[in-house]
Amino acid sequence: MNNTTHYPNHDLEQDRQRLETLVKPIHGFADLGLRKLLTTVGEKTMKFLTSGNDLRIWQRTSNGRLIWFAHDPITNRTRSFTSEQDVRQWLDNRYYE
Repeated sequence: MNNTTHYPNHDLEQDRQRLETLVKPIHGFADLGLRKLLTTVGEKTMKFLTSGNDLRIWQRTSNGRLIWFAHDPITNRTRSFTSEQDVRQWLDNRYYE
């Protein structure tokens, strides 16, 4: 006769803890590369699906000077400007060209 009492819930708890130990590296530093990759793919997919023919305007600093850029996906051209006023003027005029 077996003198050991069998606790099914205890066995299940031990199995669960062992499985969690195996899964923990996925939630740690090991998955940062995968997480970054999936985030990048998701962002690019959203951008592709939602961008359409919308203008894209951004700014950068070069040699201490602020430079504005505008990309027109219809013409597939990117232009640079030295001031926000120049960008606004270009935006107003591009519809009349």
